Amino acid sequence: MPTNFPQSRRPRTIWKWLGFAGIGVLFVALRWNNFNAPLTRDEGEYAYAAQLLDRGVAPYKHAFLQKPPMVIYSYAFADWLSPQCHWSPRILAGVFVALATALLGYAVQLDFGTSVAWIAIWLVTVMIPAPEIGQFAANTEMFLLLPLLTIIAVFIREQHRGYRPWHWLVAGFAAIAAVFYKYTVLPLVTFIFIAWVLKIARTQDARQLVRRLFPAGIGAATAGALTLGFFIFHDGGRQLWECTVLFNRHYVQSGNFGLLGFWFNLKSFWSAWWILFLFSGAAFLRPAARIWFWACVFVGALLCTSASIYEHYYILLMPFWAVLAANGIKTAGELLANLLKRPSSETVSAMAVVTVFLCLLPDLPWIVCPSSRFSPAKFGSQNPFAESPLVARRIDELSAPDDFVFIAGSEPQILCYAHRLSPTRFITMYPLMIPSPLAPEYQREVIQDLEQRPPTLIVLARSNTSWLREKTSPKDFLLQLKVLLGRDYTRVGGFVPAATNGFWVEPLSDMQFDRSSLVLFKRKPVGK
Repeated sequence: MPTNFPQSRRPRTIWKWLGFAGIGVLFVALRWNNFNAPLTRDEGEYAYAAQLLDRGVAPYKHAFLQKPPMVIYSYAFADWLSPQCHWSPRILAGVFVALATALLGYAVQLDFGTSVAWIAIWLVTVMIPAPEIGQFAANTEMFLLLPLLTIIAVFIREQHRGYRPWHWLVAGFAAIAAVFYKYTVLPLVTFIFIAWVLKIARTQDARQLVRRLFPAGIGAATAGALTLGFFIFHDGGRQLWECTVLFNRHYVQSGNFGLLGFWFNLKSFWSAWWILFLFSGAAFLRPAARIWFWACVFVGALLCTSASIYEHYYILLMPFWAVLAANGIKTAGELLANLLKRPSSETVSAMAVVTVFLCLLPDLPWIVCPSSRFSPAKFGSQNPFAESPLVARRIDELSAPDDFVFIAGSEPQILCYAHRLSPTRFITMYPLMIPSPLAPEYQREVIQDLEQRPPTLIVLARSNTSWLREKTSPKDFLLQLKVLLGRDYTRVGGFVPAATNGFWVEPLSDMQFDRSSLVLFKRKPVGK
């Protein structure tokens, strides 16, 4: 502990370091038992695409992926840092979140002061994992927070500390990085830059604006070239455009988006964090000067979720919701202090502690859950994520490294664990099943791929969540798959779920097949 501070500053310094330590402990407590949980489907997609990239093989052309390429680079970087470690992307995502949280605190301190910044940091630390630690996977939004908060922090710094050339250079680079994590963030990024430009236009002449736009353009062009160069070199970006733009135009019209999905998540958040709703409203009882900017960013982030039913889309909201709630806590605390004739610092601190505790309550049973029980408790007894490493080990025993393995379902994490290549770019079945004009064409493509490159092994996923079949889904592929398995493949074994964990059965009887979740088939020798 430094001793060269004046005596009056030492207690304040001690409390500051205790605050940092407390946030660090809380950050770890929310992740200690889930950072090495089995990969989810999304993580399997990203990890498999990163493995292809590491081999010099172009994702999108050989792995159908709906997300832009920045998440692939993130997973590839994590794998480079710690090869063969399936949970390294979660550690990297945690580092991204920690840096984003620090940037949030810095920006909020400049706009609203130290007390609001501390409250916002504590709140967002609890909020990003979502209620009941619903979000521990290294999803795109976890990485996206860092470039997005970088833009905002640089923007706010310029408002308070004055112009520096690197501000716009960094902001331009971060803007492109954010968009190429997820296209839906483009309107929010655009709003921030419009607010920035209007601020300059009100106080300075056009030359100052041009002076800033030049380094922003350099940063954006550099980020764009680094992100897209590999894919443009391979096929002009055609497959990337098809997967991430053309298909997603149909995907957003599916049942995964809309008012029902938004209402489902709204009820979940209200049930767990009702107090945040109340304090967010209190922020406007006596609004701070710059609260409207943060409110607009919050609304923009909400629109970027596209009213998805998937909870991880709402991670983007958490920093800005935390800022609104932190301002509301300060406002309510000061009003209460006036009524009670007490120092406002005491009431604000008490309200902040109570709020953080109430927000943390839904997470407490999960924080104390042993790591061995976290995944089964979270996903239930029929858990393809926990079963996937076991199936991958059997694949490794029955095939050579250059053999093709097809996953008939949406469990690409198996390919990642086994380090095997798929004979088709469709490593999940969702694009084939989600009703769209593209689905019949995709089904024909998979059938053709299986004929041209017969896989040595096929894993049949029997869970409906691995297919998302609908009444209007084309049926050609499923009929062809049934014929293919019966004609050219023999059943090796399968995973049979049980009340606790489950077990691998080999050989697999018909009765056990009906109960199984993942079934492994091996190709018959040619001529038999």
